[in-house]
Amino acid sequence: MKLNKSLISFFKYSFYFIVITYFNFAIAQVDTSNKMEAYSNVKKLNIEVSNLEKPSLGSIGVKTKLNNIMGLDIWKDMSATNIVEHFSYIPDVVTSKSLQALLIQLYMSSSNPPSGTSEEIIKFLETRLFKLKSSGQSEKFYQLINQLPDGERWNIWKQWIIEYELIGRQDQKACSNIYEGSKNNSNHFWQTARIFCLSINDKVSQAEFILDLLKVKGFEDPIFENLFQIMNNEKEKFELKNKDNQILPIHLIMMDTIKIPIKINYIAHLGIEYTESLLKLTYLTPKARSFLLDKKINFTFVSTDQIILDYKSVSDGVIDIENSISNYKKTPNGQSRANVWFSVLSIKDEVKKAETILNFLKLEMKVGRFYDSVNLYLPTLNKIKNSSLTKELNDTIRKINIASNPDLYDGNNLANILMLKKDKEWDWNLILTQKAWPIIPVIERAGMIGPKNIKWLDFINKFNQNSFDEKKYNKWNRNFDLNTYILSKSIEQAAKENKKSLTILLVARLVNNNPFEDFDLNYLLIIRNALVDIGFEDLANNITYEIMTSKIINF
Repeated sequence: MKLNKSLISFFKYSFYFIVITYFNFAIAQVDTSNKMEAYSNVKKLNIEVSNLEKPSLGSIGVKTKLNNIMGLDIWKDMSATNIVEHFSYIPDVVTSKSLQALLIQLYMSSSNPPSGTSEEIIKFLETRLFKLKSSGQSEKFYQLINQLPDGERWNIWKQWIIEYELIGRQDQKACSNIYEGSKNNSNHFWQTARIFCLSINDKVSQAEFILDLLKVKGFEDPIFENLFQIMNNEKEKFELKNKDNQILPIHLIMMDTIKIPIKINYIAHLGIEYTESLLKLTYLTPKARSFLLDKKINFTFVSTDQIILDYKSVSDGVIDIENSISNYKKTPNGQSRANVWFSVLSIKDEVKKAETILNFLKLEMKVGRFYDSVNLYLPTLNKIKNSSLTKELNDTIRKINIASNPDLYDGNNLANILMLKKDKEWDWNLILTQKAWPIIPVIERAGMIGPKNIKWLDFINKFNQNSFDEKKYNKWNRNFDLNTYILSKSIEQAAKENKKSLTILLVARLVNNNPFEDFDLNYLLIIRNALVDIGFEDLANNITYEIMTSKIINF
């Protein structure tokens, strides 16, 4: 009897060994056409490293508009260590969206590598990767990490590629890479991804076998197992028994495959690097999609049409404007914003509608959402007949129209001051109304000129200086900061020496992620002049517009 048991055990484990060996061999036979397809897709990314003198890890990148300006000498005369140090002082997302867009190009661009040792160059590349990852630019991040070599050091990035491709339903390409990557990698990520690929390719028995082997080795993931059973018709209902168990990207991919609605609490904990790619999921609930889109607006431009489409799908139909505004104040998110928008559209009284929109825009300005919100609500404001509104409301609406696109109002006083137009008059009444007299010396240094039709002698004894509302005289200006001053002088020096990339990095350090309402306009002038000097006049104008709008527009 003992002999029989021994024989049974021998045959049992021999069978497992043969099956595993055969199975690994079968998986290794990746279809050549899949490899060619993957290679073709990489080529489509418009990667331009072939023109580099010595392509290396330090030169990994894609062709950007910045390359059209600077060629492949983006990091000329800079060391890898010095660049990494500058990166460390720049927040993942700066306050200026225009500057943020240029920084993304800087992180992505192909270039001759900076000077440094091999390890310093690798650190430089890794820092660029982390910057892109933390900026929320999933597609651009994907383009860069697709060029990484094989190796244990790059495995964490390779895993993200797989998640990105599976979320975007590039199953064939992703599974080809998964089969290859899981050969020599036994960690749970690669093996669970492998199980998923086998399942969607109708190789359920092989998938079950690998899952059993993983469980023998201590693998425990009740969410994955539950979803796996649903995929293979062993269960019908998804159960999240322990809410402390976090949903992983592989879980979301499986949910989308089997058409399980993906709720906010399934995605809220995931990092910013997943935001763009998760929006590609088909079975996001409207509230989850709105949550992601609202998150995306914080770090990049989103079209008004996309916002409206999202709001239509997510609004719960509430048309009580007071209740909607109250909920927004408690929780300013995509859901509450959608309800405000929907409620505003339902208001019949045109005066109340205009006043409500203006009050809401004021709230949005406080959280840095002026541009996105104005473009959303301006069409509604502009449809209201002027004759039904007071002069004050009409004036405010006109001011918002000008502020939304000052380039369309050439010669307008407000447009001139928002863009600091050289040789244009600044408006005395506008300055007084906004109590913005401290900026007069600054805007004149920017090249604007004082009003020609004002008789200053008429004001010499009439203007009450107490209206400055200054509680205390401060001889040395309490806002002065030595580090900021040194940074501003460094910007001037870098621009004077035509060090374009260094100037941009220093400007990003100065802009940082602080509210523009508090930004010192003296430093704005330094930024403007420096960017113009190195050939980035459009960026100079865009940053000027963003800062001056935050300063001047007040309703």
